[in-house]
Amino acid sequence: MVEERTGRAVLSRSQLLSTIYSFIPDPDRVHAIEPLGDGNINATYLVTFMDRSPLVVQRLNESVFPDPIGVARNVALVTSYLSKRWSLDSGRYQFCRFPRTFEFQDGRSWFEDQSGGIWRCLSYIDNGVSYPCVVSNDQPAEAGRMLGCFHALMESFDSSVLVDPLPGFHNLKNYRGSYLEALDCHRRSENAEFHYCLEMIEDRLESLTLEERIKEDKIRRRVIHGDPKCDNFLFDRESGQALALIDLDTVSQGLLAVDIGDCLRSFCNPAGEKAGSDIVFDIHICNQLLKGYLKSFDLSRSERNLIYHGVRLLTYELGLRFFTDHLNDDRYFRITREGENLQRAGIQFKLLESIEKQRSAIEKSAGIV
Repeated sequence: MVEERTGRAVLSRSQLLSTIYSFIPDPDRVHAIEPLGDGNINATYLVTFMDRSPLVVQRLNESVFPDPIGVARNVALVTSYLSKRWSLDSGRYQFCRFPRTFEFQDGRSWFEDQSGGIWRCLSYIDNGVSYPCVVSNDQPAEAGRMLGCFHALMESFDSSVLVDPLPGFHNLKNYRGSYLEALDCHRRSENAEFHYCLEMIEDRLESLTLEERIKEDKIRRRVIHGDPKCDNFLFDRESGQALALIDLDTVSQGLLAVDIGDCLRSFCNPAGEKAGSDIVFDIHICNQLLKGYLKSFDLSRSERNLIYHGVRLLTYELGLRFFTDHLNDDRYFRITREGENLQRAGIQFKLLESIEKQRSAIEKSAGIV
């Protein structure tokens, strides 16, 4: 049963198929339409045809993205630019593949259905597989190479034309405000993990900011992916080589150190969110990922100086968000049991402690010591 999962009223299979048939090319040549992936944001479907390449069809989730048309435009602008840049410099970046956005008959890169839902069509990258964590020795270097490729190809893009897809995302000041408001309404006297998280947050509440360093070093904001976690990278099923960086809805203006830091936070925690596991920032994975990255894109020394601060900041930020959601009775992050967001917060703060203990090793990996 194919169902719409975006937060609007659920569509029946016949309504869903009727909507998709109304805007895809060659609807009379469709072989099958099936759900694709297990993402929690957009409703995503794979459309296969009898005699042409498959398409990925998505309905953007307006409960997550306040301006879904702006997000669709962003992705169309970025994919078009990536295609042009790749064709000019394909020798160096031949391994990179990116989805293409299809325009509809009126020239727009999105389609609005009768209920106001915003849809789009993207090309399908075949033979690619994503993983929730590191599963091979070559994967970190390959992921770093792909992220560096993305940053290099987008280096000259005018990021000011992009709509902010998620206002307040990666804004520590806003997250702090939400945390303090939730804490003020919360009854204390919880378990040891609760007080551990509270202590980790309070001890660092005023010290984690990149703003002063940005002003001092005059580092410009550029195009960032915004969510370069493990499962947003596609790898070739046979060779293991990086194929693509997907899920471009979070592309926006930002600091490269934030993107790199978020990528390191995701890849360098082999234990993931497993309760009872030893949570350690894996410096070997960090070394390999940054080596791969720096082969694709040569960061300035000022930007390399921010990598440690970026991974520290992003890990603290995610821990703070999980803890705040726990205080707010789990309104934002999906949970399967009570206390899961508190556990997630604790894992991020243990990872943060490991990061802080390995500052010199991380900076050595970034090539600044």
